[in-house]
Amino acid sequence: MKHRIPSFFLLLAAVLFFTPVTHAETSTPLDALRLKFSNLPEKTRTEYSTKLIKAQNLFNQKRIFDTLQKIDELDKIFPDHPNALNLKGACYVELRNFEKASAIFKKVIRIAPDNVNVQFNLAEVDFVTKNWQSARDRFQKIIPLLKRNKPMLRLCEFKLLLCNLKLGKVKEAIAIKDSHDAWDDSPFHYYATAAILYHSGKKKEAEKSLRDARYIWKNDKALSAWQDTMIEYGYVRSFYGNDADLQNEAITPEN
Repeated sequence: MKHRIPSFFLLLAAVLFFTPVTHAETSTPLDALRLKFSNLPEKTRTEYSTKLIKAQNLFNQKRIFDTLQKIDELDKIFPDHPNALNLKGACYVELRNFEKASAIFKKVIRIAPDNVNVQFNLAEVDFVTKNWQSARDRFQKIIPLLKRNKPMLRLCEFKLLLCNLKLGKVKEAIAIKDSHDAWDDSPFHYYATAAILYHSGKKKEAEKSLRDARYIWKNDKALSAWQDTMIEYGYVRSFYGNDADLQNEAITPEN
């Protein structure tokens, strides 16, 4: 089965890496790396920035192997740049090598522990590898940090709801669903409702909730992250390959 983690979450660790720093500010691994980068010749820094943008564009075009090749070029100029590492992790997610992706994201977290994007990436790897307890713990930690990013906040809340269902915490999942109604201006209400209905074995009602979401948004791109989540979880059939097992799970309520 093919999975697409939303690229606007995976693309960059927003670490403000190119901001100049002084020796007095090198109190963290990130500060030390930024200082080391700022000491490179200006021409080298410019070359690196240009190549990094090229790598990001290649990733957006789903040219994953070309992206990895470009990252190898970047590593020869300056290894362990957090943005390049995060992009490399995103490539391995696309290749479904989640073990390698997770190791890379954990390396970035050691450099920039407060970066929410990378924290999300680690939670998402746990989610797609069905490590439900760890994913739940990570999403719970991330959610309070996302007050200014409503799309990402709602998607994380939805994923937390799904983790709770897998862990048998149905009441907690329903409480999350009930926290936002149809006027929330996000697809959350419709997908959360569908998830609870699928879990209860009410497949037709769940499908109606998903149809309502498509009717209201009329924008497949706006719903793609939500739809991909349902596919990965097993509640919606994928158009890629044979997902009969997932379809069976979608109509069978869990204990």
